[in-house]
Amino acid sequence: MRSLLLAILLSVTFSGGAADSLVSFPEDRTFLPKSWTEAPINASIEPLDPKLRLAALGILESALAKYPEKVRQKFLEGVSVVGSLRFYDVGYGGTYMANSRRIVLVYRESFDARGFEQRFHHEFSSILLKQNQALFEATRWTDANDPTFRYRAAGIVEEQDGDRSEATRVLAAEQEKTGGSGSSLLQVDFALMKSGFLTAYNQVSIEQDLNETAAHLFTNPEVWEFCRQYPRIDQKVDVLIDFYRRLDPSMDRLFFRRLTLGPTSTPEP
Repeated sequence: MRSLLLAILLSVTFSGGAADSLVSFPEDRTFLPKSWTEAPINASIEPLDPKLRLAALGILESALAKYPEKVRQKFLEGVSVVGSLRFYDVGYGGTYMANSRRIVLVYRESFDARGFEQRFHHEFSSILLKQNQALFEATRWTDANDPTFRYRAAGIVEEQDGDRSEATRVLAAEQEKTGGSGSSLLQVDFALMKSGFLTAYNQVSIEQDLNETAAHLFTNPEVWEFCRQYPRIDQKVDVLIDFYRRLDPSMDRLFFRRLTLGPTSTPEP
């Protein structure tokens, strides 16, 4: 009876919204590609507690509403929300399937809304990048870094190196070192901003750098102060906005300022 009431409530609350048709809550790992469930990846999930679904849906509804409808329709087929996700016996907060244009996210009761929303924008930016790589100015992006800096993974979109990606190696090492989830890698680091990186995770690859920049561009009003203080961050934000603007002309700098600072925000002086 409780499950039925929850289903009715979810249907009433989100009927007609973007999340209503895009978000699902898998009960097992059969929704994942078969190759992911086999060695050496050995993907595993735990389903999300039904009582947490309403909160996760509300956050995703807000996140999805920030994109023009045509961008959502063209590049996103679905979002699966689970209670836990592991690859290579490493805990993940999310991932994406570029070819099927699907995102997988972990949600927990302890998560704050902004952090969970940032994970969505992080993963969606990877799908957009992989589907539209020709629209992204990689040279202009890397020009914002110190000339001596090299990402840990080569290329624009991070690929597997051996049996896993560099991001997986970095995450596994951090979890082993701290005994935690590895979320410390995503903490804003003002010392790194001088070199053009919002967090330590941004240094893994161009893709991860773009992912975390996008996460803050969509959610964090402080990003504009970061841009003002750190020219390298400002250049990357400019490149990223130009990428989104090529997907939809409405997604210009003022568009993003109004997302985080409010609808009355004005252009920068």
